[in-house]
Parts: sequence; C-alpha cells; structure tokens
Amino acid sequence: MFGNIAICCGRASQTLGFRICEILGIEPEPVDFIQFSNGNLMVNFVGETVREKDVFVIQSGERSIFQDRDLAFGTVSGDILELLQMIYALKDSVGRITAVTPYFPYARSDKKDKPRIAITAKMIFDMLESVRANRVLTMTLHCPQSQGFSGIPVDQLHADEVFVDKIVSFGSDNLAFVAPDSGSIMNNDFLAMHVGRSLREAGRSPDIQTGYVKKVRVDDSETPHIKTVEGIDDLSGRTVIMNDDETLSGKSLIMCAEIAMERGAKEVYAFVTHGILSCNAVRRIEDSPMTKLYVTDTVEFDTEAAEKVIGGPVTKIETLSVARIFAEAIKRTHEGKSLSSLFLGK
Repeated sequence: MFGNIAICCGRASQTLGFRICEILGIEPEPVDFIQFSNGNLMVNFVGETVREKDVFVIQSGERSIFQDRDLAFGTVSGDILELLQMIYALKDSVGRITAVTPYFPYARSDKKDKPRIAITAKMIFDMLESVRANRVLTMTLHCPQSQGFSGIPVDQLHADEVFVDKIVSFGSDNLAFVAPDSGSIMNNDFLAMHVGRSLREAGRSPDIQTGYVKKVRVDDSETPHIKTVEGIDDLSGRTVIMNDDETLSGKSLIMCAEIAMERGAKEVYAFVTHGILSCNAVRRIEDSPMTKLYVTDTVEFDTEAAEKVIGGPVTKIETLSVARIFAEAIKRTHEGKSLSSLFLGK
C-alpha cells in the first residue's frame, strides 16, 4: 500500500493539472523549473517530503498555437525532457510514479512505414520505463495498439463521456455521425451508439445515421485529398457530428464540413480529443463552414493567444474539460480499483 496521492504538474499541463487537484481536494506539489543560460534545465521539488507517496506526474506531449515549426519542435522536446527529469528526481523517494500524459508524446509516430525512421512512440515508452515510471495514464492514443510498446502498465482513457453530454444538450434528434476518415470509423460509430442510448433514456426518439469520408494522403503533408462520403447519401436537415482523436492543421475536418454542407447538412460540429491546432489552423476553422469545434484540455488551448495570432475573436473553438475523468482515474488507480466503467463500455 502506498502513501497519499501527490500530484506534480509539468508546465505543459498546469491548467489541467490544477483542475484535477481541485477536484481531488489536494494541492499540487511545489516545483521549481530553473533554466540556465546554456539551455540546460533543472527540476527541483521544493516542498515537503514525498517519501512513499503515490505520485502522479502530469505532462502533455504537445502544445497548441505554434506558428513556427522549429519553436514547436524545441518546446515539445523540452516538455518531454521536463517530464523525464521530474520522474527521475522523484524515483528514489516515492512509493510509485505514474506518468500522466494526457496527450502522449509522438503518438502519431507508431509505425515504420519507410526505411530508416524511428518508431518514436515506442522510444518514449522506453524512456519512461528507463527513468523508473511504474505506470502510464493517457487519453486516446492515435493507435490504441501502441500500448503494446510499453513494458509497464498503460491505461488509456477516453473523452466520450463529455462529448456525449454536449451532443445531447444540442436538442437535435436528427443526427448524422460522419467519421473524417476510415481510421476513425469505430470511434465515430461508438459515439453515435452512446448518444442514441442517452437520447432514448431521456425519452427522445433519435434518428441517427453513420458514414465516413473516403480520404487519401499521397505524401506526409498535412493536406489530404477528399474523395466522397460513404454510407450516407443525403444529409438534408441533419446535424452532422465528426469525431476524431486529434487535429493538427484542421484541413481534414474543414473539407469534411464543406462536403456535409454541400449535401444539405443543417450544421456541422467536430469533437476532437486533442486539439493541437498548429500553424494557421485556428484561422482556417474560423473561416470554415464548421459550426463549432470542441476540443478537450489534454492540449491546452489558449484563447487569448489564439486571438492575437488571428487578429480577432475566436468564436468556433470551445474547450471541454476532461479533468473529472482524469481525477477519477487517479483516485481509482490509487485505491486499486478498476477503471473499466470510465470507458463507456469500450
């Protein structure tokens, strides 16, 4: 049995981490991040002892509103090193360390699809194990099979619960769930199933259709080629829901929204767990026919910074917090209880 829960927040996830602490009724462990003039970093936990505590180190592997690719690379790499240093600084004192990575670093680098490249997601798991993390707690991996890369236990959470609540609140029973690509069909259909169940439990009579967009990528660019919508011929008068694990440039979602509106959709909403929104994504979304994009706080979206970038108000992007899901998962992990009921039957 371990001691009390201790929460340590890295700088990439402080807002989410503080929300989790507030829900759990505890204070985050105080930590100083000291940056030296040569670029080196020192992490120093300056509070009281954490000996034998059950420690959860929270640090996402991505940030949004990057306009410069070199800056993005440097910051993400620095956040990874910061996470590893935090864990390594604690390893000799605490009872157990769980690396909480709301967005897992390099999650998209999960396969070797060309010669002489690294499967970086596997490398990150190896590094977490090498600094003596005992467990990993994350949300919606780009490829769920990536859990098999890890030599330590991995728990993958999902944001479906908060998505379902928001969709039910729209008041529309005439829905179409359109997966932005073939890889998101299963998650899209799963969300449709649970929205339908929630609507029926509320005494409503939902009319739900599902389909997907046939998308082709011919290279590593962030510009896909959209061919057609499969499974749905007519979207007239329907509220269209798109669900995906992450969005980087926003181009796929926007192209899907354009096709949906051309086919008669009344409105189009996108629900994305990880809203990375790099480069000009925010501007594109604001100019698109999409009604609204909902993202979670696994990747912190700074509305004020976004408004400075685009030179105007952000009206089409809203953040839904998953702090409650992470707080409950941390509590159950600490108590040795199952996390299964957090997955909505996945």
